[in-house]
Amino acid sequence: MNAAPPSPDLQLSQVAFVTETLGDIAQAVGAPQFMQVVYESLVRFVDFDAVHLDYERVSPSGQRSIGWIGSFGRDRELVEQVMRDYYRSYASEDATYEGIADRRDVQLIQISAQKVASELRHLFFDIGNIHDECVVFGVTNGTRYSISMARSRRLPSFSLKELSLLKQFAHVVLPLAAVHKRLIGAISPDDGRPDTSDNNLLAQWLPQLHGKLTSRETHVCSSFIQGMTTPAIAQSMGLKPSTVETYAKRAFAKLGVDSRRQLMALVLKSAPLRYGSDGV
Repeated sequence: MNAAPPSPDLQLSQVAFVTETLGDIAQAVGAPQFMQVVYESLVRFVDFDAVHLDYERVSPSGQRSIGWIGSFGRDRELVEQVMRDYYRSYASEDATYEGIADRRDVQLIQISAQKVASELRHLFFDIGNIHDECVVFGVTNGTRYSISMARSRRLPSFSLKELSLLKQFAHVVLPLAAVHKRLIGAISPDDGRPDTSDNNLLAQWLPQLHGKLTSRETHVCSSFIQGMTTPAIAQSMGLKPSTVETYAKRAFAKLGVDSRRQLMALVLKSAPLRYGSDGV
């Protein structure tokens, strides 16, 4: 019997800390608190004030635009207000990232407020009191996704070590963001609600799995995947919780699953078959 190759020289406590963090993010995929979990998880390693996730989409005519997956930060209301304005009026025209959109490898750029050429973009930095930003790009299923971590003036600029850490985490977070976007869609910057003009919402493709679900059964399953509880679903539909559970049982039986966990597994398994690319 040959000897096993030596294990990497890693501290078990460090590995456990990292895997726990990434596990928290993975478990939040498809849930309303996904952006909050991403923020709270990453700041355990590198301190910053706001995080944003977006992706590049291409229309049938070839026109490129930016879809907003979500944002979260220390000042949640300010972050959402500023980024809603940014994604509504400026993101698709932002020339900061030109020249790297078609690269396939994971890339990182650091943006200093002092070197921002566009007055309009500088305005967004000023409103959020941001002076340094780390943006990491990666391609998943043919679509470019990016994660941005921003620091206000309470913190120094990102160090090389901090930038390296964020880039490594992005290797995992960006593919998870792609799955999250497939499950619940992008955000409309006009009202903060899911942008149904550019997503593959579960409600649109669950019926295609077996073609047997009613509209209410589909709605209940969609809500489960988005992280809603049975009482919350009942309230949104104007039904009793017991009625929601009845719809869920019927849907589960038709889909061949026994639980929410199995439902999520079925959806994740089916999504790549229907959507080999996330582009629009």
